[in-house]
Amino acid sequence: MKSYTHTNHQSQKLCTSGFSLLELMIVIVVIGVLAAVAVPIYSNSVELAVRAEGEATLGSIRTQVMAYYGEYGEVPNEALGRVIDQDWHDIQPMELDGHNFNRNSYYYQGGGSTYLIGVHRGEVMELHRSLNQDGDYEDWDVNVDE
Repeated sequence: MKSYTHTNHQSQKLCTSGFSLLELMIVIVVIGVLAAVAVPIYSNSVELAVRAEGEATLGSIRTQVMAYYGEYGEVPNEALGRVIDQDWHDIQPMELDGHNFNRNSYYYQGGGSTYLIGVHRGEVMELHRSLNQDGDYEDWDVNVDE
């Protein structure tokens, strides 16, 4: 009598293709950690870029104020008026419009030999940014009409 032993080769093979649940969970955790580190760095970079745009325009306005000072011996005297609405400078209104700020974002206060040029924080910066006659930038957290 013949005895047959039936060996099923398919049942002996283990399915080894694909990722296990543990491997997938490890990948998700690694991606989460990388995202947790990257998001604050990105947010800080955006804030710095916005501040740089505002500072560049403040520098342009300062150049015009200093030209006025060189010609007349004092800075313009507009009590918290908009320096860009005056006719003594070379700034064109559209030159102050950028990606994050427009001409109404900037303010000026000056007289004699002191002045303060600023940009309102609006919705894009945490604090107001200003530039004074000494060339110093400063952040302000005050209630200013925006």
